[in-house]
Amino acid sequence: MTDQAGQQRSEMSRSMPKGAASKSIFSRTVTVTLIRSGIVVGFFLAWEFASGRWIEPFLISSPSRIFTSLFSGFYSGDLVQHTWVTFLEVAIGFPIGAITGIALGYGFGRSRLLAEIFEPIIIALNGIPRTALAPLFIVWLGIGLWSKVGVVFLLTFFLNFFNTYTGMRQMDHEYVDLAGLMGVKGWKLTFKVIFPAISPYVFTGIRTSIPFAVIGAIVGEFVAATEGVGFFIRMSAGIFRTADVFVGIIVLMIMVIIMDKIAEAVERKALRWQTQKEHVQIQG
Repeated sequence: MTDQAGQQRSEMSRSMPKGAASKSIFSRTVTVTLIRSGIVVGFFLAWEFASGRWIEPFLISSPSRIFTSLFSGFYSGDLVQHTWVTFLEVAIGFPIGAITGIALGYGFGRSRLLAEIFEPIIIALNGIPRTALAPLFIVWLGIGLWSKVGVVFLLTFFLNFFNTYTGMRQMDHEYVDLAGLMGVKGWKLTFKVIFPAISPYVFTGIRTSIPFAVIGAIVGEFVAATEGVGFFIRMSAGIFRTADVFVGIIVLMIMVIIMDKIAEAVERKALRWQTQKEHVQIQG
């Protein structure tokens, strides 16, 4: 009965005029956006009102103080320099870790022998808290750029490896067998059959690892650094400048959002061949 009701609703939604369906979707989007904006604005207004009245500004600062500190930090150029250093660490370590993880996940998925030999080793290494290795990277590579790149690489690698390897194991191998019968081999088989089949897993690994890449850079900067957003946050906390701490957090949040939006755009373009799901209007 439930399946029949769902089918009837789906048929009703298809029979609706396109204009009415588009209007309904637009109306819902506007409603959701207004509610979300109201929640965010209300939160910041409550925060601003509570600061200095009910809670000590020393503890939570206030949106106005944070905005002023953000503006002055970028205007002076100090925050720009710290942001650039952290971005550079992520921009180098993230693609290296992602590509290496995807390549090894693909290789293990294609070779059962490699998987049997190295899978327990990879799992054991994955059990080590990566952030605990940050001091070792500082010892090995110094307090400069490359120690943070190493931590970023490590946090990025495992997520991309396990997602790609899972995609390879879950892939329907009938596609590969059928392509082989049609004479598709080598790189054509990889890029025309296998990667399209596992691409949702690959992009999930990439997008999931973006925040962890930034976390890796910040942890490395917390341990030992002379510049970077993590150093800026640690220094601000050390002299009790709460507003600057929030400024550093906001910069990191913006960095993650921008990287995720770029990855989302690439994913949407790469997976445009997938069948798009229709918007089904459920009748109340």
